[in-house]
Amino acid sequence: MIGSVSKPKRVVEATGVVKDYGDGATAFRALKGVDFHADEGEFVILSGPSGSGKTTLISILGCVLSATAGHVRVLDDVITAAPESDLPKLRLAYIGFIFQGHNLIASMSAQENVAIMLALRGWNSIDAKKEAARLLSLVELSDKIESLPADLSGGQRQRVSIARCIAGNPPIVLADEPTASLDAQTGQLVTEVLHNIAKKRGHTVITVTHDNRIYHFADRIVHIEDGLIIDEKKDSHP
Repeated sequence: MIGSVSKPKRVVEATGVVKDYGDGATAFRALKGVDFHADEGEFVILSGPSGSGKTTLISILGCVLSATAGHVRVLDDVITAAPESDLPKLRLAYIGFIFQGHNLIASMSAQENVAIMLALRGWNSIDAKKEAARLLSLVELSDKIESLPADLSGGQRQRVSIARCIAGNPPIVLADEPTASLDAQTGQLVTEVLHNIAKKRGHTVITVTHDNRIYHFADRIVHIEDGLIIDEKKDSHP
């Protein structure tokens, strides 16, 4: 229909997700029936106090943990139906991770840290090296491709980790407290890079954070407390 607006592509959908840790008297229910979704090109922030279930939720969405109950679909795969042995394959196909501590390999250059992810995704070494250089240029680190992590600032290391996480073009980027160890200005710059890969490259970006200084980048802010989503709002940024 002329003038119609196409519906965004649903990339992640979780329904009634429960996660229990332990057994018997020591059992703890971290998620208590969570419904969550994210669309292609969307930047979603998960907020909430420590221990609220944020990291457990993205670990399930990221095929790191299995849910105790409920359903999670990532594109065409119902990952809650997958055996544990299939989770690494699903992670590699769908997920890019960014961590607070960067998790770069100290003995490898920035280019090598990105290229290793491409190698895991089946790229040959020559093409992986070229693509790694291109991705580092995308995060404005063309002049640092030969630098070791120890020679980079915290913000630069985090941008290398962003380049690594989008290597091979996984549809979903999961970031766990990506600005926690950065000063305010650097945190804003790193979050702007994440926002751009959602809006310009079409990745679905889901970020766990306590940092309300970056909330204005989000399309939606989903607040979790005590294992339940209790609030969701759309931000009004342009």
